[in-house]
Amino acid sequence: MRFNRLLALVLTLSALPAFAQPEVFFGNGQAPVFREEDLDKRFSRSKLNQGLKLGTQDAGCAQVLGAMLTLLGETGVFLHKRDENFMLDPVLVNALNTQLVNQRFPGNAFLVAMVRRVLIDRKLPQDWLITAQALAPYYPAIDMGRLRFLANGVQPLDSFLLTLPALRERYDQEVKRATSVGASTAEALFRENYLDHEVAFSTLELVDVKLEKPKKKRLKKGEEPEEPYTLARLVWVEPEEPKTERFEFAFGKPSKRARVEISAKLQETQFTDLNKLLKGSRVIVRGRFWEYKKELATIELRDALLFPERDWTKTPALVDPSAVVSCPMAVNDLTGLAPIQPGAFGKQR
Repeated sequence: MRFNRLLALVLTLSALPAFAQPEVFFGNGQAPVFREEDLDKRFSRSKLNQGLKLGTQDAGCAQVLGAMLTLLGETGVFLHKRDENFMLDPVLVNALNTQLVNQRFPGNAFLVAMVRRVLIDRKLPQDWLITAQALAPYYPAIDMGRLRFLANGVQPLDSFLLTLPALRERYDQEVKRATSVGASTAEALFRENYLDHEVAFSTLELVDVKLEKPKKKRLKKGEEPEEPYTLARLVWVEPEEPKTERFEFAFGKPSKRARVEISAKLQETQFTDLNKLLKGSRVIVRGRFWEYKKELATIELRDALLFPERDWTKTPALVDPSAVVSCPMAVNDLTGLAPIQPGAFGKQR
């Protein structure tokens, strides 16, 4: 399966064929390698990059830099090993294309160059992080936790395509609908194909976060007692079907929406202040898909990270387009980048 757009949208289940196999999610080759190219050298000399490194006193440029760093942070949680594409919320894609792109400034091309810089260096440049910290009091949309996560080193997922809806669809196709001949091995094969992968699940509701003490057990000779750990409990509820304009009669009880309960054993180092997360908050969890039970009704993740998930439909604008026009660093000094970038941007080993 190939993507024609560099800014990959959040993919719906319908984008994947019903006969999808694990390689559709994880690929069947090695992770792409990103090397310095001419466009990266041009970006390093660009006025925008100088602003990212040194900051700005210009009010319009502060909006531009804040918006670009916000977009970068939103992509960073979902960077993956499968291919050269990256993911950005469709609402943010629209904001990028309508607010940060004009005849003088191709903001989408600059975002690509920023992502490339992070992937080549394997981390967010420290200068960019310092600039983001300086801008944060005046540009609250920046998620500093996500940027600190990138500054700590790129930790790509195995695939951002393996969402909870996609995983449930695969279980239905590969296990529940297996014939009598294949039923004896279907569950074991599903576990082999999908467990022990680094994944990210979104649109989750936070139930609780608490310190868990391991259950007492008799230790074997030389075995160390397990240390207390922080456990996050989350829930995913299947979205409601979109309402149609016409009235439809429904007989009997309404069908229940699917529900998945997730327990995530958290890493000691978190990039989000867990004390500030509230019950009922919408969050994203990244971690290793460790176990599941009851036909994916319960899922366990290990080595997990929590990030708040913003509803971008409630944010009217990332930047005032007039600020982009007035900003002296919002110019196209990446000449030749946009026309030659019709597809993905890495190189396979």
